[in-house]
Amino acid sequence: MISKKICVIHLNQVGDLVFSLPFLKALRENYPDSEIHSIVKPYLRELITNSPYVDQIIIRNSGLKEKLRLLRKVRQNGYDLLISLSDSEECLFLTALSKARMKVGFSHFPWDFCLDIRERVEGHHGWYNNLKLLTRLGLNVEKRDYVGLLDPLVLGEDGRELVESLGFNFQRKYVIISPGTSMRRRVKEWEGEKFAELIILLKESYDLTPVLVGGKDNRNLSNTIVNIVKEKDNGESIDIFDLTGKVELRDLCFFIKHASLFVGIDSGIMHLASSMDVPVVGIFGPSDPFYVGPQNGRSLVVREEEMSCVPCYLKGCRDRPCMKELDVIKVLHACEQLLNQ
Repeated sequence: MISKKICVIHLNQVGDLVFSLPFLKALRENYPDSEIHSIVKPYLRELITNSPYVDQIIIRNSGLKEKLRLLRKVRQNGYDLLISLSDSEECLFLTALSKARMKVGFSHFPWDFCLDIRERVEGHHGWYNNLKLLTRLGLNVEKRDYVGLLDPLVLGEDGRELVESLGFNFQRKYVIISPGTSMRRRVKEWEGEKFAELIILLKESYDLTPVLVGGKDNRNLSNTIVNIVKEKDNGESIDIFDLTGKVELRDLCFFIKHASLFVGIDSGIMHLASSMDVPVVGIFGPSDPFYVGPQNGRSLVVREEEMSCVPCYLKGCRDRPCMKELDVIKVLHACEQLLNQ
């Protein structure tokens, strides 16, 4: 099929956008003369602005008026190929009404009735499932991970200026600590007290300044960690730099890129770090690292592997033994392994 105009509807999370980068790269390499559009939520735009894999970014805003505007634009654009990486009802409805010549996506009965090619999501959304769509399209795929695919302009010097204006000294060696996730995925979080203990141990052994990152809805967790460290650091007065909810993704990318180590739970920020080939310790519980683990070679996953219920795919477990029983020393050993390489 000759596709002169291609559209990709992206999922809503940062990690999902990072996992779509090798997908976009494969489309560009297989259709070098085609025009490729990406439909994304507004907060994801800066991650693919000036990307060599995307010719036009279309924002998917909330609200009925904005959704109708988007539908009109998609229909007017007359796509030869439209691919929905989301299997949500909203995205599949948009796909159905798009007037695209070929429609591709993931199964979600009955909303997937419009798809010419459909694949079933195994485990979690991520590269493994995206690759299945590319295979069904008969495309050649050379790059099978997201490492190095963030646009270099995302890693510009703006982040340095902003963070230095907040009082951070880039002469320090520092560790990025990413303890939180979105409101709907709190089941993946590790206890704040354990993060605080890990911060103290990394400061004592490697003199790493801890830097807390996350979205605005993670501020309470970050505050808890800061307060616990102050109580437990035996008068050492560990200087914690808290960026939680204070910087945009573009600036956060720059800050992550220059870290000595990243430690965090399964989240979009973890995948940003992995895509920039920062040493990453990923703390996993209910989610499956086979599908959504960090992809760079300098990464280690820490989890409780002997539990029969792991992974549970976020099915609403209240007790969360996979996270509560994960010991700080086990995470520390992974950090030491990467720092001593």
